[in-house]
Amino acid sequence: MNMKRITVCAIATLLILSGSAFSQEMIIYPSQGQSNEQMEQDKFQCYSWSKNESGFDPMAPPTTTEPPPQKEAAKGGTGRGALRGALGGAAVGAIAGDSKSDARTATRAGAAGGAVVGTARRNDQKRQESQKQQEWEQQEVNQYKQGRSNYNRAYSACMEGRGYSVK
Repeated sequence: MNMKRITVCAIATLLILSGSAFSQEMIIYPSQGQSNEQMEQDKFQCYSWSKNESGFDPMAPPTTTEPPPQKEAAKGGTGRGALRGALGGAAVGAIAGDSKSDARTATRAGAAGGAVVGTARRNDQKRQESQKQQEWEQQEVNQYKQGRSNYNRAYSACMEGRGYSVK
């Protein structure tokens, strides 16, 4: 379920970017007096040619090229760290201490230390996962932009070859 949500978010990001790309559509002027009908035919033919030439379809909804990074099993955590620390502290207290109060003190200290270490490990894992996710999203955005750029260049070349001014 989580992976599905991440993929949907990434595709939504690409859709937003594609919207900004559409807002920068090319302006085409029939510099050789072509009719509107002729211009529409040329636009369609150049769209088809550019799509095949670049491998990019600006009319298709953006998709991801790779699946998002996998989430790892949770490492550490406050509860796990506290439990491990308490067990370690109890063992140390049992070995070193002569009384039950020494063992309790060692257990509490171990639990507190383990909780801190466990929380730090989990937070570090979350940071790494977040960084991987951001890198993956940036890679997908860059691939989309590159595909769009290649398409735009091919489309411009086609329209200019048919006698249109393209800006």
